[in-house]
Amino acid sequence: MREILKAARRRILRLAPRLWMRSDWNRRARDDAQFFIACGHSGTDATFWESGRRDLEDLILHDVDLEPQARALEIGCGLGRLVRPLSERVEKAFGVDISGQMVERARRALQDRGNAEFFVTNGRLSSFRDASLDFVYSFIVFQHVPTKKAVSVYIREAARVLKGRGLFRFQVDGRPRKRSGPDTWLGVWYDSAELLAEVSAAGFEPISLWGEHTHYLWMTALRRSEPGRPDSAAVRVRRRAWRREEVEALICRLGVDGAAEAAEAVLAGRKSPRQLAQPFLEQYGEEEPEAFVRRSYRVLLGREADAGGLSFYAKEIAGGIPRSNTVDCLLASSEMEERLRPETTR
Repeated sequence: MREILKAARRRILRLAPRLWMRSDWNRRARDDAQFFIACGHSGTDATFWESGRRDLEDLILHDVDLEPQARALEIGCGLGRLVRPLSERVEKAFGVDISGQMVERARRALQDRGNAEFFVTNGRLSSFRDASLDFVYSFIVFQHVPTKKAVSVYIREAARVLKGRGLFRFQVDGRPRKRSGPDTWLGVWYDSAELLAEVSAAGFEPISLWGEHTHYLWMTALRRSEPGRPDSAAVRVRRRAWRREEVEALICRLGVDGAAEAAEAVLAGRKSPRQLAQPFLEQYGEEEPEAFVRRSYRVLLGREADAGGLSFYAKEIAGGIPRSNTVDCLLASSEMEERLRPETTR
């Protein structure tokens, strides 16, 4: 009878995605919150919190400049791993999460940060007024959401709460796969055209799309100015453009025939670096973890692996994480973008 009741409960929750998400993430918070938030950095408290500082600098604020008077919000804040270092840079740092367990723990963990506040979300940003924020972001969160409708609501809500010229930077899963069967761990995925259309319809100007066809597809979008909506003076974004010679150099390291033609396809948006790297993954995907990581750094980034990266990715592979994740991480990295698409303007 107990198993029948559990199965019935699971079916009911799947009919209500918000409740499904809340139930599963409350359970994960109780089981091992740090692991489910950042599994690769959950070994100790020190590594977990330090990873938040590093990810904020290298990923969230890549191409983003915030003034001290900025008001910023994280969607899917977990324990406040990213909000803590953010609160040291801005006037107000907010976090929302579907899990009440996560929010309570975040409040306790950051009780020393008087300018950090956390709220439980119901799938909307109801705690925030229209045009009240300068910057909204989300990282390794939408990849767990089981319906695109729920992600679409967050995109529209971000447009509502942002001032004109405010910035929304977020990551989704860009790996093509069958659309059926998402859950609260392996959620929905997006292709580039779909994501661009989504943010444009919500009132944003897409500024940058990076990491196509990888696990880490990043969108940076500027809230359009509108009559009656105040503009933000607390956030700026850097713009980038492809450097053809660097794209061709990557393609040559990958061993792709016809480097010039392949580069043209990348520059025109017909191919992504990740698509061109698939033969590399298939050719060397059986190598020992450390050898594969070393080769990936040399071929993809054009340099030797640093000790930290070698240790991290080799350990992940040895622990069962697919080698494709290493390729995705390197190709979607800020270092790769700096190389292939250098800054043009602010």
